[in-house]
Amino acid sequence: MQNKYNSMLPVCLNKYLGTMGLLSRSIEGFFNSIGYITLMTGSPCVATGIDALDLSFGSCKKPVPEDMIEARLILVWGGNPAWTTHHQMRLVFEAREKGAILVVIDPILSATAARSDLYVQIKPGTNLDLALGIAKVLYEENLVDADFLSHYTKGWPEFQATLEKVNLADVAVATEIPVHEIRNLAHLIGNTKPMTIWLGAGVQHTAMGGQSFRVISALVAMTGNIGIPGGNIHYATFDSWDFAGEFTSLKPPEDRCGIPDAQGQHQHRYVGTGRFAELMSMDPPIDLLWVASHNPVAQAPDSGAVKRALKSIQTVVVADKFLTPTAQYADYFLPVASHYEYEDVVISYWHYGAAINQRAIAPLGESKSDFEIMRELAIVLNKLAPGFSTFPVEREAVEWLDMEMKPQYPKLGISDYRDLMEQYRRVDLPKVPWQDKVFLTRSGKYEFLTEPALTHEISSFAQDIEEGQEGKDYPFRLLRIRSYATLNSQFRNLVGMEGVSEKTKVLLNPETALLKDIEEGVKVRVYNQLGQIVLPVSLSESIPPDVVSVYIGCDSKHDIELNNIIALIDTDLGESCSDAKGLAFNNTYVNLARV
Repeated sequence: MQNKYNSMLPVCLNKYLGTMGLLSRSIEGFFNSIGYITLMTGSPCVATGIDALDLSFGSCKKPVPEDMIEARLILVWGGNPAWTTHHQMRLVFEAREKGAILVVIDPILSATAARSDLYVQIKPGTNLDLALGIAKVLYEENLVDADFLSHYTKGWPEFQATLEKVNLADVAVATEIPVHEIRNLAHLIGNTKPMTIWLGAGVQHTAMGGQSFRVISALVAMTGNIGIPGGNIHYATFDSWDFAGEFTSLKPPEDRCGIPDAQGQHQHRYVGTGRFAELMSMDPPIDLLWVASHNPVAQAPDSGAVKRALKSIQTVVVADKFLTPTAQYADYFLPVASHYEYEDVVISYWHYGAAINQRAIAPLGESKSDFEIMRELAIVLNKLAPGFSTFPVEREAVEWLDMEMKPQYPKLGISDYRDLMEQYRRVDLPKVPWQDKVFLTRSGKYEFLTEPALTHEISSFAQDIEEGQEGKDYPFRLLRIRSYATLNSQFRNLVGMEGVSEKTKVLLNPETALLKDIEEGVKVRVYNQLGQIVLPVSLSESIPPDVVSVYIGCDSKHDIELNNIIALIDTDLGESCSDAKGLAFNNTYVNLARV
């Protein structure tokens, strides 16, 4: 390809999380070492929320998990940690034993909501409305921290002007939450301190997810719950692993060309994550796609477009532990060793922890770690064309890990990453962020979302997104929910998970079932303009009447892929931290019919 196009842009890398071990960064390192390629970038998980909190706080930071025990009010908004974050739920229960109140806001009566002191069932996609409604009550009834607002925030007068225009009756209609319940919730937030908000991914997976995050975070600012024990926002932090950059700092040979930036420096060609259809119309075209640590056929929006793209590309390489739905479209499948089969270091973005992943067994069969695959590929390429790759093939994995970890040794209190074998360590970061009230925004203050974005950009944006999606043809909103037993599309292929796959169903409110002449257990066709899936129905009062819900990953083992009917819709933020907007998975509308 280098000879044919005088460029490596026809090579495309689609890589996501995998084990999140430091050695997995060797994949990006290898592709950096061969030239400027086409790189699928962005995060379908956290980019929208990260951008939002960066805009408000200047950086996305969170307290240590144990700080939640100090809260007197824990507000879980758009998440179901009882199923997805078991290790944190024990701390929630401990806080409740000390008198804390647990409030859950979610369209679905989840396992977490069932364990709450107060459950607020919100209409999907109206998080921004509810947050504005709560903020209006806090402002009008003076349930705010005037000192914090006057000394440590920017944009508060403009935000007040926005709140004066909010009509609680309109909020009640939009959210389907009565005005008196909105007021009661606001009173609880305004009168209970310290209060912490746990923001879930469900909020950011809507078209206005970023704006919603910003206004929800404004509730902790208005009430002075920033920088205090038991307060703040629990979402994510990357301060604990921003240091690692030896792999990603590798540069290609000097004669390689890419896409010039504003300063004339060559860069990769970027495509947002999930936007596989764009790969079919690029110039120069994509001739080789390498997929690692990702299963886009089962996880990216509009699976049909993903499959068409994979079929159109001359050579597709998939490196994975299992023959995933994406692997079915590969020309070459490279078996990757599991995390039990090689040594690595993993650092958390939730609890600041760093731990060594010790090898338990030798790699099975022909499988190799991502690092070994990349290193051996660099060796072969340099034999075929000396100097083709700058990847330092002489370095062993232990040397790479030491180099990646060395900047963090002082903050971990160790001198070698293998010291982590003796005990688990945490990066030395503040247990409670923002205690000095110095924020990393340009103003050095917490910055409110101001009027133009709320009253003009958002309303027109929402109208554009929902036009043609919701109506007579597709009247039900489709919500993907996480299973207690799987991680997205992972683990359903395992023998022990066969029972879970067999239990995959469409969750439906009994009222909706009656309207559509559907009974428990019958098969239904869930469809929209993108395609359809067929699954049996399970009736549940926990699902709102205007919602259809299916577990993420669905049952790809039997070619039932939920993302066949998930529309590719951008969220409002995400580009700043990841070069691509997030994905509004929860802005898809469907209809259903008995089979």
